[in-house]
Amino acid sequence: MRLITIFLLCLHLLAPIATWAQEVNRTKNPLDYSLKQYGLILGIALLGGLVSWGAKVRKGELPSWSINHLVGELATSALAGLLCFWICEWAGAAPLLTAALTGIVGHMGTKAMTMLEEWGQRRFPGATPPN
Repeated sequence: MRLITIFLLCLHLLAPIATWAQEVNRTKNPLDYSLKQYGLILGIALLGGLVSWGAKVRKGELPSWSINHLVGELATSALAGLLCFWICEWAGAAPLLTAALTGIVGHMGTKAMTMLEEWGQRRFPGATPPN
């Protein structure tokens, strides 16, 4: 009986260590990040998209009254920034580097999406895009 008690006590004392090891080795998924973190990342990406749209208006490439162009630029920037954030998290980049790259990619917009697509094709050569 005493041996069983000692064994159970050891298991009880080792349980927190096993739980900690599982948490350390567990990979994060997109639902593990807080809304505050997503808000910051999307805000940085959207700010980059707004700056890009403003530059295109100043150059005369886009009319300033076109809401469609602004919404399209912001949506593309948000998606590109979010994808950049996830790739940076996957690669283990530092948080400040992740924030900076997210803003840059948000500013790049569709150019960044094309670069991400080409990177994915190089990284995963056997994968084919859906038709």
